[in-house]
Amino acid sequence: MFMNKKDRVRQAIDYRSATVRARIRNERNLAGWKRDQRTPLPVGTQLPVIFCTWHRLGRLPRTLDLLAGQDVAVQAFIWNNSPDRAAVDAAAGRARVPVTAAAGHAVVVFIDDDQDFGPAAIGDLVRHHRPRSLSGWWAFEFRGAGYGDRAPALPGERASYIGTGGMVADAAVFRDSRLFRCPRRFWFVEDLWLCYFAERLAGFELYKSPAQFELAEDGRDQ
Repeated sequence: MFMNKKDRVRQAIDYRSATVRARIRNERNLAGWKRDQRTPLPVGTQLPVIFCTWHRLGRLPRTLDLLAGQDVAVQAFIWNNSPDRAAVDAAAGRARVPVTAAAGHAVVVFIDDDQDFGPAAIGDLVRHHRPRSLSGWWAFEFRGAGYGDRAPALPGERASYIGTGGMVADAAVFRDSRLFRCPRRFWFVEDLWLCYFAERLAGFELYKSPAQFELAEDGRDQ
């Protein structure tokens, strides 16, 4: 079913309003925070899997259940952008996977809260990981200056962009203080900055992983 012009305008306004609110909330949360500062975090033994949540609180228990069913031991680290902290805390409290923060690991995994994946997905990311690299499911090679001018990479092929939905990264890239000197205009395209920094400035390899993920289309893209 096609939307009429009025519906498209309303949807665009709603999306922009939600984006502005999220930016204001993030600015408040980051007030006084220096981007190169370090905060000590407890070290866990399980593989850290990081993901962001905002509008998909209804899917959060499913995401945590999928992580609990992986063939490798993982712990979830939730970056909560939702104002409904109670709902996030409730889902975390019922989770069958540890929900915590971790440091000191050789690799770290990122997923999105709108993805479905099988029990081998996280393990496949790690099993096909190589040192000093970023690899993942959402992988493209840019062919021009525009974001849309790109071609999907095949498993094992070089890529110039790896999306953080289904990515494994050598944790060394996050110990490089230069990464956190991201120019302010790129704060909301941090995935592009990460890929640019890792490949161009840190000399990391970027490539497509054979790990499989699927998008759950729910109209709540953020």
